[in-house]
Amino acid sequence: MVIIKEIDISGLAKILAIANGTAGFIYGMFTTMAAFSGYLPGEGIFSILLGQWSIVMLPVFYGVSGYLIGLIAGYIYNKTVGSKGFEVKTK
Repeated sequence: MVIIKEIDISGLAKILAIANGTAGFIYGMFTTMAAFSGYLPGEGIFSILLGQWSIVMLPVFYGVSGYLIGLIAGYIYNKTVGSKGFEVKTK
């Protein structure tokens, strides 16, 4: 049995940043393809955000938000679980 008392906050934040950035890149590819196909009409900031620049902007936005969420979630986990620990059964 393994007892997890603390997690590395920066490690969790980096993992979530990479995972969310990758998801943002995939979503940005599909959004850019839709913009080039003509499925996203409109003008102004909305068409820029969900247009051709989404393949650049969405991974950055998702990656930064994933990093911040990882920092917050790791901090909350370490403060709530703390000395109590979380038991994980291993075989």
